[in-house]
Amino acid sequence: MRLPRRQFVVPFLCMAFRRISSAAEPLLREFDFSSLDGLLVPNDRFFIRNHFSAPRHRVNDWTLRIKGSVRSPLEFRYSDLMRLSPESRVVTLECAGNRPGGGGVGTASWTGIPLKRVLELAGLRAGVKHIRLTGADSGREESGASTIAYARSIPVDKALDGATLLAFRMNDADLPLDHGYPLRAIVPGWYAMDSVKWLVSIEALDYTDTSFFMTQRYHGAKLRAVSAERFPVREMRVKSQISRPREGEALIPGRYVIRGAAWSGESQVARVEVSIDGGQQWSAASLEKHRHPHAWTLWNLPFEVATGKDLTVSVRAFDNKGRVQPTTREAGRVDGYELNWLHSVRCKLKATTKWINNCAMFSCRIVSTGVQNTWIILAQIRSYITHTSY
Repeated sequence: MRLPRRQFVVPFLCMAFRRISSAAEPLLREFDFSSLDGLLVPNDRFFIRNHFSAPRHRVNDWTLRIKGSVRSPLEFRYSDLMRLSPESRVVTLECAGNRPGGGGVGTASWTGIPLKRVLELAGLRAGVKHIRLTGADSGREESGASTIAYARSIPVDKALDGATLLAFRMNDADLPLDHGYPLRAIVPGWYAMDSVKWLVSIEALDYTDTSFFMTQRYHGAKLRAVSAERFPVREMRVKSQISRPREGEALIPGRYVIRGAAWSGESQVARVEVSIDGGQQWSAASLEKHRHPHAWTLWNLPFEVATGKDLTVSVRAFDNKGRVQPTTREAGRVDGYELNWLHSVRCKLKATTKWINNCAMFSCRIVSTGVQNTWIILAQIRSYITHTSY
């Protein structure tokens, strides 16, 4: 969609770079990406980005309605879903406004029923274009506006993809309240706003959805010379982030391992490259061998710190469709979505280990006075500090 440049710019500049951050209500919480220590993020550390307050349901009172352009409208109770054969998927979710290096991203093992199976039971009529997913959470998105429920629509082809789930378990535990209990959608490869939480309604539409969250939110904005382009945000962009070392971390000469994760929506990560000189030279990182089609890939690169200047560590990812993580923000973009440019961290370099050597020398004096094993312990400490691996 193209609009006159002046008409288009102001409202999108007002919303540009609205980042996920910490807030009590509605709950916003980032994952500490530097704490990444495996494929899956534990439930209590997984990021949360709610639009409204989390609704509370008693399982016995909750129902899921399948309606719209279907042959047989259905209602499911929680116990009905439990009787269907569940499937599990390891899927990475990322907030559409997650900045480079940010914690609005995480990977979990989700268990539930393929959305395709439920739609087949209801029987889609000819001409269905989109499937609207509506949650039980509601509120006012803008001051003075009427109360609305959070809802997103996905194309029918994506809904019928066998990987798209109605999930009721997360990392082998019941879905936590703030992650959508009792039921949420998981739409692999797409930004997390489409993985609607607290699901209460699934509606088959034979028309384009023009509801609030489909027209007023989650659209990219790109300025042209005399006009502006507006387009929906959907598939996650190719992206890689560094988990260790941390921004501003002090390093001393020794051996280290740079670590992180990379992902690319519905595509596969083909290569990850790391630079320790601010992007002048790049080295290929090692990728985790065991991978999941819709989950991030862990990577690492051993390197040695010598004396010299402070370091700028950067990372970039490439996917199997030839897409590359860009160095900077795409020219002309004025929205706050799809923030996938290069992630870098700056590290301070300690040029000397003189204080450690002094400790070792001092330990010799202690040994000479009859205190045993002190020199051995301090020597081990010196070795550990000067040969650190994350």
